[in-house]
Amino acid sequence: MNNLNGEETLWVVLPILLVVAILVASIIILPKTQTNIGSKAATPTMIITPVLPTPTPTTVAPEVVCSSLYSPVCSQAGVTYPNECEANQAGVTAFTKGACPKAKVTPTPKILPASN
Repeated sequence: MNNLNGEETLWVVLPILLVVAILVASIIILPKTQTNIGSKAATPTMIITPVLPTPTPTTVAPEVVCSSLYSPVCSQAGVTYPNECEANQAGVTAFTKGACPKAKVTPTPKILPASN
C-alpha cells in the first residue's frame, strides 16, 4: 500500500468526515422538528357526494304485431275481426270464434202510386 502524504490523506478523510457530520446533525436536529410520518392516504378525508334523484321509469306498452293468419272472431257488437289479436288491439275482450253471421237483408217493399 502506498504511503499518502498529508494532502492526499486530507482528501480521503474529508468525505468520510462530511458524511459523519451530516449523520450526527440529522440525529440531533430531526427529532426536534415536527415531521409528518403518515402519508395522505393514511388519513381518510370525508367527501360528500350529492345523491341525485332516481328518475322514475316510464311504462311504455310494448309494440304488438299481430300475425296475418286469418282466424275470424265476432265481437258482441257484431263486428268481425281477422283474428283474436286484432280484436284485442281494437279493445274487444269478449268475442266468439268464427265470423259474425251476415244480417238478412229484407227487401224494401216498393210503394206503388195510389190509383184513383
